[in-house]
Order: sequence, then structure tokens, then C-alpha cells
Amino acid sequence: MLQLRARQNHRSLSQQALSDLQQACGGDGRERRRQAIVDLQALALAAGTPVFDPSPEELIREDRAR
Repeated sequence: MLQLRARQNHRSLSQQALSDLQQACGGDGRERRRQAIVDLQALALAAGTPVFDPSPEELIREDRAR
């Protein structure tokens, strides 16, 4: 099966295995992280705690600028 999918997608076996694992884990890691932040913000709002201010992205940019 892996070999057939690799051939159909013009990938090596290793590339196909990595692609399959990524799909099994829920797709793109960056999108999963974005969704996790959205989910955490929704939980914070439901609990009445402040939303991320500044955002995680802003904190990372600020840290990199130091």
C-alpha cells in the first residue's frame, strides 16, 4: 500500500511515510498550533480570563528583536 501511494504521488517511500504520518496526526503542524491558540483563547473567554495580550506571535517577535 505505501509503495503504491508513493508511486501515485511521485514520492519516495520515505516521503510518503512522512506524509502519511503527518496526515494521521492531523495535517500541517503550523495549522494545528494556530488552532490550539484559537481553542485556548475560547477557553480563556469562557472562563472569564483575559485573552492573550500581547499575542504569542507578538511575544516571539519581541523576543527575537532583543
